[in-house]
Amino acid sequence: MSKIRLIASDLDGTLLRDGAQCLRPETCNLIKALKQKGIRFLPSSGRQFDNLTRLFEPVRNEIVYLCQNGASAWADGKILFQEFMDHTAADRLIDEVRKLNDTEIMVSDFSVCYVSDTNDAFYHLVHDVVGMRTERVSDLHAHSGNCTKISLYNEGGNFDLAYWQKQFGDSFTVVPGGEQWLDIMANHINKGTAFQQLLEWLQISPEETVVFGDNLNDLEIMKMAGLAITVPTGVPAIQELADVICDRVETVLKAILDGKDQIEDWKGAGK
Repeated sequence: MSKIRLIASDLDGTLLRDGAQCLRPETCNLIKALKQKGIRFLPSSGRQFDNLTRLFEPVRNEIVYLCQNGASAWADGKILFQEFMDHTAADRLIDEVRKLNDTEIMVSDFSVCYVSDTNDAFYHLVHDVVGMRTERVSDLHAHSGNCTKISLYNEGGNFDLAYWQKQFGDSFTVVPGGEQWLDIMANHINKGTAFQQLLEWLQISPEETVVFGDNLNDLEIMKMAGLAITVPTGVPAIQELADVICDRVETVLKAILDGKDQIEDWKGAGK
């Protein structure tokens, strides 16, 4: 029997549903109770560390963090790693996006997002709605030398994923970051690569983990999990991979606290 020792959850579309930008009131209490039971919690997100700590403020020092789709991670009071993007390729990407009239670009390091000072509406979305620590700058190239992630935003979600992967796949990992976002990280970086490093640091085996996700940027980490769970809105590839489909993440957390704390308690439960 494999006892659950770590629970990782994607945020947007999974733990945060229907466009929500804050946690349900009960979530942090559940995370505290899980830790008392010896089960650690890991947000697995495309968001930055700064945003995640504010989102999980009541338990900010009691959890570990997988940030920026695996480009950075934090555990036990320290930054474990940051994976920087190739400077020259990042500049080429910025120039390519600037040719598009309907797409905005955000350049991020570990804690700050940089956006162009020419679009007030996009700054408002990133800073005030999503809650990122955001700076408006006149030249995004000035911040491409130490960036860990570049995100493209299109209000209508009109991204040709295959095009961007073909154009920049040799230099970067390109994945959907949500309905309106495309996330781009250093080559060969994904949530799974960061998850492996975090598990080694925590001395937890993949077989002792539960992972929640809903989109293609969750694919690698869910493949590693002892138990993979999605929500009803998960994309088809994730629904096929998942062992369980749940109504909400919190429903599963409560059940684990109530005694279903072995991976085998969930295997074969169906979808």
